[in-house]
Amino acid sequence: MKKSASWLYLAPLFLGMILFLEPARAQLVLNGTNYAQNFDAISNGLPTGWSVRLNATTNNLGTNVDFPIATKTWADSKGEFGNCASTLSNSGTNFNGTESTSIQGGCTNRALALRQTSAFGDPGAAFVLQMANTAGLSNLTFSVDFCLLKTNGYTTIWTIQYAIGNAPVSFTTLGTYTNATVFGATTQTYTLATNANNLSSNVWIRIAALSPATGSGSRATLGIDNFSLSWKTNGAPVAQPAITGIILTNGSVQIDFTGDAADGPSSFVLQCAGQCPGAYGDASATITQIRPGTFRATCAMNGRQQLYRIKRP
Repeated sequence: MKKSASWLYLAPLFLGMILFLEPARAQLVLNGTNYAQNFDAISNGLPTGWSVRLNATTNNLGTNVDFPIATKTWADSKGEFGNCASTLSNSGTNFNGTESTSIQGGCTNRALALRQTSAFGDPGAAFVLQMANTAGLSNLTFSVDFCLLKTNGYTTIWTIQYAIGNAPVSFTTLGTYTNATVFGATTQTYTLATNANNLSSNVWIRIAALSPATGSGSRATLGIDNFSLSWKTNGAPVAQPAITGIILTNGSVQIDFTGDAADGPSSFVLQCAGQCPGAYGDASATITQIRPGTFRATCAMNGRQQLYRIKRP
């Protein structure tokens, strides 16, 4: 009986803990030299690394909210994030903004969208991308299409920022976008500063409405589409030459040394000097490769005492 009673008390406590946990969201792992996201599959949910948030501020990412995967029309006035048709038809021709509900619903070119209202996302709405790290990467540059899907009387200024760290409270502003007054897409490009390079921690990019919209009437429906991120891959540090052995043989000096696995004999010269403060000069050595990363330099003897060094030209 005691076991039954204990279980009855523990079960509600355990369930209560679950209700307060924020759902874990996968981070985007960057591979290769670029990443592209067209949001065409958001009927299946948000892409890896992406979240939609409310209550974002200058020092807070905001709170994750669920993303409704059902298709939403441009003119739908309900305040929510949504799965909307983008600004181009399936054939790649421009929409004009007056397309019917059925045409919008049949469009496979989708945009990650938001309809703001006074009670939803104004201010504080944000589209957020979380990257696991940028280890070995530099010069991160991205472009994104801002798609004005429904024009109304209010204007929102969207701030484009990035942040570093697993729980950032400080954001760097890259630029802003003010929703236009006509239906269509505007492409903008941004480059992260060098402090986002080669990090083992998370890097975040967000597009956030940090200040209240201005105007009268209703708020616009805005979508983002065709997000494209590129970077440079930093090669591993080049192994510097290190002498591993030196002998005299048949009137010559033979020096074995290591280098980088990608090096060849022409990557090095052998230099010598007759005394410590002396100036080094090329020793006219023959350099051969024993195996990848291992080399041998051979030169004629030049005096009773010589100091040798291996140098990259």
